[in-house]
Amino acid sequence: MIRETLIENGVSLADFTIVPFPINIPELLKYYVPIDAVFFLSIYDDWGRQKKEYLENLGFKIHVLWEVPLEKKGLSARNIREAMINDEPWEDFVPKEIVILVKRWNITQRLKSIKQQNISLD
Repeated sequence: MIRETLIENGVSLADFTIVPFPINIPELLKYYVPIDAVFFLSIYDDWGRQKKEYLENLGFKIHVLWEVPLEKKGLSARNIREAMINDEPWEDFVPKEIVILVKRWNITQRLKSIKQQNISLD
């Protein structure tokens, strides 16, 4: 989804790389990202502060874009997933490339199926 959105918005494939980012196992990050990379973070909660601490402890450079309470975050992926599940409008909140992929991959129906099984979507 990120790749298609970048390409559609004029970013050349030669200008970016998408790699795994195992933040839940921070000691693996050095195998995926350049050691001199700068990590831009938006912090809304304790998990955001924990990620910042993980990265700092590994010696990575951090730049916090902003830190605001979760209630001031605004639109989230969770809001969009819930709109999909509840057959509410969601398409205007994401790039058009995402709408195409969501429909192609039948993500709305998959989310509804997951929800029916009482599996958390967070």
